[in-house]
Amino acid sequence: MRGVFIPMSIDIKPSNSSNSAILNLLQIANSSFPTGAFNHSYGFETLINDGSIHDASSFGEHCFDWLIYGLAKSDGAGMALSHRAMIQNNLEELIYLDEQVGALKTAREIREASVKTGLAMLSSLQDIFKLNALVPYAEAVKKQACSGHQAVVFGIGSAALDINEYDSVLAFLQSSFSNLIGVGSRIIPLGQVESQNLIRQAAPMFIEAAEIAMAANRENLSSSTFGLDLAAMEHERLYSRLCMS
Repeated sequence: MRGVFIPMSIDIKPSNSSNSAILNLLQIANSSFPTGAFNHSYGFETLINDGSIHDASSFGEHCFDWLIYGLAKSDGAGMALSHRAMIQNNLEELIYLDEQVGALKTAREIREASVKTGLAMLSSLQDIFKLNALVPYAEAVKKQACSGHQAVVFGIGSAALDINEYDSVLAFLQSSFSNLIGVGSRIIPLGQVESQNLIRQAAPMFIEAAEIAMAANRENLSSSTFGLDLAAMEHERLYSRLCMS
């Protein structure tokens, strides 16, 4: 497990996105953007319920591992590759990536959560930004050629909004992590300062995770969070639960 620590310095790459692109990125990565992510714990509720997670420290350790060994290599990498495929106008590649992202989610609830949040984001992107570039992918989803997983939707949406790949990946990772912290903080529960401290402590890991995600190719998408996968499978059988996954 990774320990909780306070970073001394962070080497953050400067953005080369335009002001309008950065504003668009801040909007779609914000927790208030209508995706429904606040309803999903992705198996963490099970670990809280059985006592494996009981305070800020234990929660942080599990979240940090999930970020590096799960999110970065699966959804993060899929998001980066989808951004590139969108730039190249390669719908076939997007369909392939959507299938691969879904295949890595062994727990039914996590797969369903990824699709539910992805479809909600796709609909919101079209309604709010009127992005014609998303139409081919949206039609493929409608024809059931692909499912519409959130990582892929975020990738094509950020590309259509002219946000560069690095900024998109970094924002996706930070947003996903922050949403999970918000969900966990309500269940454990944690105070707002404790929750924000966890996000701050994860800052160097966002940089590391972004580099992992951007270095991946379509053949080595992966996930190594088997314990969390099992917890997610058990979640649907909990006696009581607050989250959909």
